[in-house]
Amino acid sequence: MRSRIWLIALLLLLIGLLFMHATHADISHDPGAPIPIPSNQSLDFALVGSRAGAFAYYSIQYPGDGRVITFELDMAPGDPAALLGTGFNVYGPNAYFIGSGRPSQSRPGRKILRWADHNPARWLIQVYNYLDGVTVNYHLQLTGLPDPRPTPTREPVMQPSQATTFAIVSTSLLGDRGGNYHYYNLVYPGNGSEVTLHLYYTPDNYLVSQGFGLNVYGPDGGHCAQGGHDIKFRCSLPGSYLVQVYNYLHALNVSYVLSKEQ
Repeated sequence: MRSRIWLIALLLLLIGLLFMHATHADISHDPGAPIPIPSNQSLDFALVGSRAGAFAYYSIQYPGDGRVITFELDMAPGDPAALLGTGFNVYGPNAYFIGSGRPSQSRPGRKILRWADHNPARWLIQVYNYLDGVTVNYHLQLTGLPDPRPTPTREPVMQPSQATTFAIVSTSLLGDRGGNYHYYNLVYPGNGSEVTLHLYYTPDNYLVSQGFGLNVYGPDGGHCAQGGHDIKFRCSLPGSYLVQVYNYLHALNVSYVLSKEQ
C-alpha cells in the first residue's frame, strides 16, 4: 500500500514538472469567443474549479478531409477522484456533441479522444473543472491538424506586384486558413551589410505566433529569412528584396507595425 502511495506521488511530481517547464496558454471562459488553435499544439494552463463548473474554451478548424485528430489532456492532480470532476468535451457545429475525453489505460491522469469527419467545420474544445476551489493544471496536446502554412487556396489580399517600399508601416491583416499576405519592397545594396526588421503585433501570444509572421525573399526568389519579431539577415545579391507579412489565423485580425534598420 505504501509503495502504491509513493508511486502516485511520483507520477504527480513528474506531471507537475512538465507544467513548470512549458509555456502557459491564454484562457477564454467564453464559448462564443474561444481561443483558436491553428496547428498541432501543446497548451498548458490552470483552472480553478467550481461546483457549477469552471471552463476554458479553445477551437480548431477541421479541414473535413477524414484525418484523425487526437486530443490528449493531462491533469494534475490526476488521481481517480479528481478525474471524476475534470476533463474535456468536443463539440461540432450547432453544438453537435462529438465526444468526451476518456481515461487513458496506460497513463494515469490523462484523458484521450480521437475523432475524424468528412465535413469542414469549427470544433469547440471545452475543458472543465467541477472540483470546487481546487486548482487543476492542464496540459492539452493536439495532433493531426494540418500545417499552419498550407499552399494558398485563394487569391491573397495583396499580390507581390503590389508591393510598396517602406521605412515604417502600421496596419492590420485579416487572417485566412489559406493565408492572407501583405508585401513590401526592400532595396538592398548586396554588400553583406546587416538588415534588421522589427515586427510588432497584437494580439501577441504563443498561439498567434504560430500563424503570423514574415518572410524575406531575394531578387532571385530565394528565401532569405523568416521570423515573428526581430529579424536580422545578410545577403550578397544586390537588388529589390520582397518582404511578405502573412496571417494564417482564420478570421483573426492582427494589427502590426513593421519597420527596418539598415
